[in-house]
Amino acid sequence: MSASLQLTGVVGGYGAVRILHGVDLTAEAGGVTALIGSNGAGKSTTLRTVAGLLPVAEGSITFDGDPIETLPTDQRVDLGVVMVPEGRLIFAEMSVEENLRLGAFTSRARDNTADNLAKINDLFPRLHNRRNQAGGTLSGGEQQMLALGRGLMAEPRVLLLDEPSLGLAPVMAQHIFEIIEELRRTGLTILLAEQDVHRTLEVSDHAYVLESGEIALNGPSAQMINDPGIQEAYLGL
Repeated sequence: MSASLQLTGVVGGYGAVRILHGVDLTAEAGGVTALIGSNGAGKSTTLRTVAGLLPVAEGSITFDGDPIETLPTDQRVDLGVVMVPEGRLIFAEMSVEENLRLGAFTSRARDNTADNLAKINDLFPRLHNRRNQAGGTLSGGEQQMLALGRGLMAEPRVLLLDEPSLGLAPVMAQHIFEIIEELRRTGLTILLAEQDVHRTLEVSDHAYVLESGEIALNGPSAQMINDPGIQEAYLGL
């Protein structure tokens, strides 16, 4: 079952260096919420803060109405807040199936490992065909599929996707967006940080534009993608 996520006045960053300056954002249950902006705008910092990898200096994060900003990362994952990080970060020496099984470490997902593995194999037939192959020998796109599959093995209620198309060939990047669209149809709540603005607006329901750690603009994705003024002023299109 999907869940909603809300950030209210979130300030944070790396030690004394503040990157986020009062971020307000809501990811509605069952939808895809886009976080777009230039390099250095704070997109990855926002996701890492939601995941608990970075502390909240001020403000709050609520998950289905309950505050989680003080919880450690593993407890957030247990609740269903799961992040697929930028750069994939798979275990190169382990097989594809071993990488996937590592995703099912939470108490909620552990008992359903076999069923979830079957679902991942249906979603990513290429991974099933390479299940005994070392993760490090996969192509960049296949590694991104593996990272995404590993995240799904944890049975997320909110999935945080950080730059999933970064560095991929155009045809593979398009495939990743098709998978996001398929996940959207299942009703999974997704918070997607991406630089591919056009494709991101196509697969999302609502979008937030982040500039220098602050929300500069937000609204329905369909409105943003069709508004020439917004495209020129905020999206570089």
